[in-house]
Amino acid sequence: KGDIETPNSAEIAVYNLSEATSSKIRKEFTRVVLQAGYQDNCAVIFDGTIRQVRRFRENGTDVCTSILAADGDAAYNYAVVNTLAAGSTSAEHVGACQKAFSGKGADAGYIPDMAGPALPRGKVMYGMARKYMRDTAKQAGTSWSIQDGKVQMIPVRGYLPGEAVVLTAETGLVGAPEQTNDGIKVRCLLNPRLRIGGRIKLDNASVKEMKTELKMNANLYGKPKLDNDGLYRIIKCEFTGDTRGNDWYADLVCIGIDDTMHLPLDQL
Repeated sequence: KGDIETPNSAEIAVYNLSEATSSKIRKEFTRVVLQAGYQDNCAVIFDGTIRQVRRFRENGTDVCTSILAADGDAAYNYAVVNTLAAGSTSAEHVGACQKAFSGKGADAGYIPDMAGPALPRGKVMYGMARKYMRDTAKQAGTSWSIQDGKVQMIPVRGYLPGEAVVLTAETGLVGAPEQTNDGIKVRCLLNPRLRIGGRIKLDNASVKEMKTELKMNANLYGKPKLDNDGLYRIIKCEFTGDTRGNDWYADLVCIGIDDTMHLPLDQL
């Protein structure tokens, strides 16, 4: 998952289903919802459209049914909008795009206050909804993406409402967070509370600081900043889980709340 408009994706491998069940998934179902977590913290980590189902023998004993899915790809690829009347606002532009997205299966998620001046003349909006959503988001100083079938917009210096997930060795932090060119990289145990645009809280003393080359001006190249309060916004989250093995992780890339320099390029 990422804080970018390109649809999120999942690859789900299910072992030793009967051939009849695998065939039923391929022929009858179009949507997959994946839940994961622990007994007191289990929730949806992916909701999307099935794009491909494969069945193959992985070894001498195990048959794998692999489901490849995308989140909101129908809305992203096929939603179109029409003209708005004079006096329309940014909120109405988002509303027009959202109406088109909803018609393709992507409902409204978190949208911040889009207050702004009305246009004196009509705005021609005829074409792909994603283009006009991109333009409106840029003008409003937000990012936009589709997360688990819902369209959300996050201010570039903001975050989703809700408490930050505190990550320590006692609450699931694995290893030491690391400051990199892409952002603060963090590994923790799989946690469905981790959401794109949401926050985590770290002890900055636990973050391994990035090495700056002697010939590089750190201020000029702008390495990711450590937030004074240890609060970071999640811009990328990759869940990895194996109910038959030991992998059960969330790998995050995060930035300080005010660090707009390291947002994904298509959100600047």
